Amino acid sequence: MMELQTVVMVNHPGHPFNGCVGRVVGRRGNRTEDDIWLLIYFASKMRSYLIPESMVSVQDRQDAPMKLR
Repeated sequence: MMELQTVVMVNHPGHPFNGCVGRVVGRRGNRTEDDIWLLIYFASKMRSYLIPESMVSVQDRQDAPMKLR
């Protein structure tokens, strides 16, 4: 299960937002028994969209602070 504020990328070849990176801002119920709808905010589109969890993958955070050695 993806937590709120997780950075994700749409990775389903048939989805119109394939390759777009967004941030999870909510969960909106079950699509199927093991797949939930995620409300994802896309800064490039300045909107939020409902996308099934099965069509996204977790990305490394771009704004995470760098670790010093």
